[in-house]
Amino acid sequence: MAVIGATGSVGRVVVPALVAARHDTVAFVRDPARASSLPPQAERVVGDLDDPVALATALRGADAVVMVHGASGSARPEDVDYGAVPAVLRATGGTRPHVVLMTSMAVTHATGSWREAMHWKRRGERLLRASGLPATVIRPGWFDLEPAGHQAVTLEQGDATHVDSRRPVARSQIADAVVASLSCPAALGVTFELFASAGAPERDWCARFEALAHDEPGRLDGACDPRDPRLEDEPERFLRDLSALRRG
Repeated sequence: MAVIGATGSVGRVVVPALVAARHDTVAFVRDPARASSLPPQAERVVGDLDDPVALATALRGADAVVMVHGASGSARPEDVDYGAVPAVLRATGGTRPHVVLMTSMAVTHATGSWREAMHWKRRGERLLRASGLPATVIRPGWFDLEPAGHQAVTLEQGDATHVDSRRPVARSQIADAVVASLSCPAALGVTFELFASAGAPERDWCARFEALAHDEPGRLDGACDPRDPRLEDEPERFLRDLSALRRG
């Protein structure tokens, strides 16, 4: 499987978790130096998201694509948080890998901190669902702010939590959710928010996935999302990608 965002703050936790779970893992990296801390068992493919040849190389033969990327520094969310999704969809070359996409809680909210970034993350979700590929969308809370003893997880749907509420989740819990979603058929076609909660670590992820509502085939938004933004209100870039990559 291929990991997009392998050297980011979440990717650096996800890649070792995938290797530990005995997944053949390809880390797609922009800077080889930053990949030096990744497990040696993970293959490296060097390239940028706008390099279709390198991206296709990373995805060649992959039965799954884990997307834990995110814009940082001067990078625009439009180009990274969103832009990675159409780039990956084009690079699949007609294959049908299971795509696990990490976005964020509050992506459906019209207001709040990081509003523009959230809108582009939501558009990435919408495009992935429209592609018809088997998908799991994970919307984590704030990274690594959980109090002591919060090793359990809460899975929610409907995106009711405002981004400024600072509900936490550990990066290791995101990694656990990613790894579990790759082995549980019930994780296909679900969108959920992920938060830390008081208690022991989760031992039966498959049962948790089975309890979730599944996204409706053909619908752009998550099963329990509060609204469907009108397509006429979406930017031209998204509409072009949707026209080119929508299936079914």
